[in-house]
Amino acid sequence: MERRSHISSIFCVIALLLAVTARSQEQWYTYYTNAQEAIAASDWSRAVPELEKALQRKPAPQFEAETYALQLVNYVPFYWLGVAYYNQGDFEKAEANFSKSLSWGTVKKTEFYSTLLKYQGILQRIQTASDSLAALHHSIAEAPGTAGDAAVLTASWNALADALAQDDFPRARGIVREIRSLSSENASSMIVERLMQQLAEGRQETADNRNTAAANRLFDEGLAQFLSGNYQSAYRSFSEVARSEPQYRGVDGWLRRTELEIEQAGIELPDPLEPDTVRVTVAPVVLFSSEQSETRHDSIWVSGSLGDDQGIDYYEFTLNGEVYRDAKGNPLQRRPPSPEQSTQFQFRERMPLQMGENRIIITAYDVDALRHSAAFPLTVLRKPPYYQTPVFYYSIVTLLVLLAGALAANLLIKRRIAFVNRYNPYIAGAPVRNPKMFFGREQLLHKIVNTLHNNSLMIYGPRRIGKTSLLHQLKQHLEQTPDQEYFFVPVYIDLQGTPEQRFFAVMMHDIVDGCESHIRLPEGLRIKSGDSDYSARDFSADIKQILALLKPLSSKRLKLVMLIDEVDELNAYSERANQKLRSIFMKTFAENLVAVMSGSFIRKRWESEGSPWYNFFEEIPVDSIDRQAAEALIRQPVKGIFRYEAAAVDKIIEYSDNVPYRIQKFCVNIISHVIEARRRVITAEDVERAKAKVLESEDV
Repeated sequence: MERRSHISSIFCVIALLLAVTARSQEQWYTYYTNAQEAIAASDWSRAVPELEKALQRKPAPQFEAETYALQLVNYVPFYWLGVAYYNQGDFEKAEANFSKSLSWGTVKKTEFYSTLLKYQGILQRIQTASDSLAALHHSIAEAPGTAGDAAVLTASWNALADALAQDDFPRARGIVREIRSLSSENASSMIVERLMQQLAEGRQETADNRNTAAANRLFDEGLAQFLSGNYQSAYRSFSEVARSEPQYRGVDGWLRRTELEIEQAGIELPDPLEPDTVRVTVAPVVLFSSEQSETRHDSIWVSGSLGDDQGIDYYEFTLNGEVYRDAKGNPLQRRPPSPEQSTQFQFRERMPLQMGENRIIITAYDVDALRHSAAFPLTVLRKPPYYQTPVFYYSIVTLLVLLAGALAANLLIKRRIAFVNRYNPYIAGAPVRNPKMFFGREQLLHKIVNTLHNNSLMIYGPRRIGKTSLLHQLKQHLEQTPDQEYFFVPVYIDLQGTPEQRFFAVMMHDIVDGCESHIRLPEGLRIKSGDSDYSARDFSADIKQILALLKPLSSKRLKLVMLIDEVDELNAYSERANQKLRSIFMKTFAENLVAVMSGSFIRKRWESEGSPWYNFFEEIPVDSIDRQAAEALIRQPVKGIFRYEAAAVDKIIEYSDNVPYRIQKFCVNIISHVIEARRRVITAEDVERAKAKVLESEDV
């Protein structure tokens, strides 16, 4: 027990560590993702703190770092910090973070390495230009003392120094021209010429490395579009920068990289913008309704909204690097619902998924003269169905173990209760009313039901063969199983020990008892006046009223089924009594009556031509049951509690001749004996012990 407790504690600690690790992983990746989104939006002030938070949780860069759902990402936070500080104008921090990124070495394995080197080259040239400009400022500041010119020249020098300090080169150039006109023949002329040369060189170097505001804006837009996956828009921005500023540092590399991404995505390479002939318009925009990243289904609904300032012409999909096609094999192209809705509308498309990562790209094309297109990616991870996961199998195994334990416990409880309560389900002597104890008569029951539609029946067989039990099961079947054509109302009538003078009264009492659950019987029934002198005429009058009350209960044809047991009593009645009973079945209302009579010694007498019942009944014999039914009657009632050996079953069937009554009598005695002996297994010796008691007690 102590060892098991120790193992459980170890598992708990491991689970806790895994949970903490997973939580930490989720946190660093959350901040890193936020930073990338901010970079894509050129929100540098938000990107820096998000990257710093990511570094607090995961200080070391990592190539193909694993995130949730087995997704991989290149974790290079120092590189992106350098980019952010560069765009904020803090070149010193930018250079420091680029150097850190190189020292870790991770960035060298990624596609960002060449870009980092270009950033460092730009920073070096910016520093060189800054040093040259500072030297120029210092020379100008010292120049007046050397020249010794008049106050006007001094003021001009001061104005020139101020203009250069503010990087206002156009104003500085005008001031230099004035200085040269004032000091053409003294020492200051030499200084002015040197300053003009330095100014020209500094201005050219600054122009080479510190590009125009328009080019910077376009380059930043291209970078943001590239990071968000809008490669066609990024390509246009980089192309415009290259056209307007051919010497712009790094733009050629980004153009080549963007062309590669467009080629890998399988989308069309857009034409560069032509500002002199084409009016610049906004590219299409896609907004996904729900960027679902994981699913266990074999397909997913991709939905959202599409918009463009001039209108969308059509849009199409790329799935895992291939153009998505329709059922005919043509590229699937969707258009706006109507021209009026082309500037803003909803879309919804079901996309099949392969197992693992799926990359879906929706590309929208507008209606501009120079067509714009924009691609928007969506990555979806398809996981295996739950029933194929280890958790499912563990759950099934656990459930099966629990189920097996529950069944075993239930079996033990049933066995204990059986012994305590002396459980013995078999019946010896009384009719079988429980359907679960009724075996081997299914086909016979079906035959009787089919015959009842048009004929009365006589079932006959030896005593204790199961005729009374058959009548009770027939009654339950007719009550519980609706017939498509007939509305059956069965009533059980027992004639055992009934004298002739009370024959019709006994029959009516049983009919009244059987019909009370269906109708409210009127007080005017003659049977309610007493049994004395109740005649066949009274019976006919009462049965006619009862049938009239039963008919409205159903739209089907009514059949009042009289299940008359022990009709051997009719053999002792006078022929007149039999004639009166037969005449009732000849009345006009008799079409709603049918009888099933049961007896043991009635067949030969009723088969004689002088009998009132000659050829009146369809005759159906009742015999013993087959071996399969006999074995089921032996085993099924005590299954799971007691067990019969095969030899014991064979002997019971042999001694009982497959008669249900004898089988049940054997089993009653055997089960009583094994309960006393507190055993569960029944042997052939137990059957032999019960044999004499069972067979000798029969009144054959």
